[in-house]
Amino acid sequence: MCLVLRRFAVVTLVASLLGLGACASTPSRFYTLNTMTASEMRAATAPEGGPVIGVGPITFPKYLDRPQIVTHTSRHQLALGEFDRWAEPLQENFSRVLAENLSILIPTDHILLENRPQSATLDYQVQVDVLHLDGWLGGESALIARWSILDRADRQLLSRKVHLNAPADGRDYEAMVVAMNQMLETFSRDIATAIQRLASRAVARE
Repeated sequence: MCLVLRRFAVVTLVASLLGLGACASTPSRFYTLNTMTASEMRAATAPEGGPVIGVGPITFPKYLDRPQIVTHTSRHQLALGEFDRWAEPLQENFSRVLAENLSILIPTDHILLENRPQSATLDYQVQVDVLHLDGWLGGESALIARWSILDRADRQLLSRKVHLNAPADGRDYEAMVVAMNQMLETFSRDIATAIQRLASRAVARE
């Protein structure tokens, strides 16, 4: 009996070690949102440098403040991609890409993130409150956000709430991130269009 128990214990220990080894060998995959392609580059150069635009603050919900990519498994349940992660904090990635997209879409040489020099004088400031940025594997992703544009005196010029959806072209995490990237491009275009309209009205009043 003792011999049988010892053999069972050895087999169990070996199986456990093999299981741990399999988990340890599972490679993590890292993803990032990216800026628009070169084909989106503006054709005209910015006149006299263009307006000075500040991007930030940009806030995110706490449930997205983690390295794992968050997905929906039901309306009320979320799952974390243990081996599918963001290459950097999602809030920082989103902020940087939005600023870079605006620098492509708007004829200006001056796009500043939230940590701008205190001496910088802004013509327009973009503030964003992201409410949701997640999706279903193999299904739709959603970006819900409130955004506003302020003038140099911190007066709100306009405020909007946007609800964007994009279907994933595949059932993996990469397809979902691509869909998120498409929504961020649309979001960037909406903000860029609003700023350009405000700038045109300001010029017309001069």
